[in-house]
Amino acid sequence: MKSKSRQAPLALASLVLIACVSMVACAPKGASEMPSTGGDDAAAEVSVDWSYDSSCETCHTKEPASIDDASCLVSTHAAQGNTCQTCHADETALKTAHEGATAEDAEKRATKLRSTTVDEATCLSCHGSLEVLAEKTASSAALTDSEGKTVNPHAMPENEDHAETNCVSCHSMHEGTPAVETASEYCESCHHANVYACHTCHD
Repeated sequence: MKSKSRQAPLALASLVLIACVSMVACAPKGASEMPSTGGDDAAAEVSVDWSYDSSCETCHTKEPASIDDASCLVSTHAAQGNTCQTCHADETALKTAHEGATAEDAEKRATKLRSTTVDEATCLSCHGSLEVLAEKTASSAALTDSEGKTVNPHAMPENEDHAETNCVSCHSMHEGTPAVETASEYCESCHHANVYACHTCHD
């Protein structure tokens, strides 16, 4: 007959063994072991049920969070009662952009405007005409190239190359980088030698 002192360790070992077996049996199955529900990563591929009145933060996280960041322009706009739809007003384009979209897409793609735009007229409806803005920034040296040439950011020369330039080209609403930096970066994306005069880089 075994002594009680020898039975206790055996009982404890048995309990540990049973607990380990139970944990293995209840462990989550790997993706290859889970039953298929009709596609790879099916849970991540569930389409978003989008409507124009949907709550954007359901899928988009960075943009709503920037509303509470005083360094972001969207914070100032939100404080004046504006909502996402105030600026993102093209319902048709937004509907198209959200077709087949998933929550996973929002995390990967929604940091920059790709399929939709913010209409310049929407910005100007509050901020005044480009002429008014140009008067306000007439003395700005924000856009000064490597040769000392300064361009008024709201009175750029009108040409084919500038045709796609609009307010959001320089003014980033959801990032804290000041416009003086984003605007110069935008210019240098074409004026790669940081020289604003045309026909000076290539013969």
